[in-house]
Amino acid sequence: MKRFAIAFAVTVSLAWAQTPAANSGPALGFVPGRMPWQLQPILGIPGAARLGDPISLPQSVTQIYLAPGHAYALAAQGQADPAALVMLRVAGVMQLNPVLAALPGALAKPDLVAFGPAGQSLALYSQAAGEVQVFTGLPNSPQKSQDIPNVGVAALLAVSDDARAVLISDGLGNVYALAQNTTPVPVYHTAEVSALAFLPQSHAAILCDPIFGSAALTQPVDGIQMIPQPAAACQPRAAATTANGKTILLACPAQHLIWSIDRTSGSIDIHSVGNSPAAFNRLSLPDTFVMSPADDAGTYWLVTWQAGAPVTSFIGASRARLQRVEQ
Repeated sequence: MKRFAIAFAVTVSLAWAQTPAANSGPALGFVPGRMPWQLQPILGIPGAARLGDPISLPQSVTQIYLAPGHAYALAAQGQADPAALVMLRVAGVMQLNPVLAALPGALAKPDLVAFGPAGQSLALYSQAAGEVQVFTGLPNSPQKSQDIPNVGVAALLAVSDDARAVLISDGLGNVYALAQNTTPVPVYHTAEVSALAFLPQSHAAILCDPIFGSAALTQPVDGIQMIPQPAAACQPRAAATTANGKTILLACPAQHLIWSIDRTSGSIDIHSVGNSPAAFNRLSLPDTFVMSPADDAGTYWLVTWQAGAPVTSFIGASRARLQRVEQ
């Protein structure tokens, strides 16, 4: 532990001594800025990451939805203009002046946005229109693959990587499968559904219930598979998988725990992380996530799944913020 602390201190000292440009270095991803049209890049690597200066999109943007890997995002622009795509990293290089590109046929102001695990598919839901739109070929060659009408109230939305499977939860503990030209098909019911996410390259999806502290897999062939609960109480609020889909990660913010399920061995474990993981926002580095939102001190935390355990670290404040504090 001491060796790590010394190495970390040296790394940070050298980085500051060189005083590079405000947004130089590798970008792991982004977090929301102060304004709806702003993002702050995460610069560096886990253990030595900090926030860069804000990057601004056009001020018509009212909300930004980051795709897995944070190479691009979907930008909502209010009731008049359709949702648009914005490239944030091209060939690994962060775009300092990103521009919007229209997403043909997209809803103007979706109430829910969901990406497939790899970020190649996208689903939009509008409560007013009672409609779900599904797109494939993202981000470079987007095209609408499904337009699903007559959808009831949805609180959660999920789409598979191939865009052929779509799930919604109605906020009352019911989960339905959607498809074009068919009525919603009930697939699961529980007290409350807090997380709904497909596994990579699969039509299997993970569902969480924080009231019962339970989790389940819904699968097209095998149906519902309940996941054995861990020894300690864990109320899951978010779900993700490793890039290979072999490990499921569930975030339990009330208990400051991450619940992991090894799909190969069946091993169930809980891991104390010392903070309150409320989400898993996948970054560009494999199996690295932002456990957003920021904590009470305004600090964002990262978690990297490494050698069968979570490794956590915080994201340092931007230099502009530190300079204001020093003044």
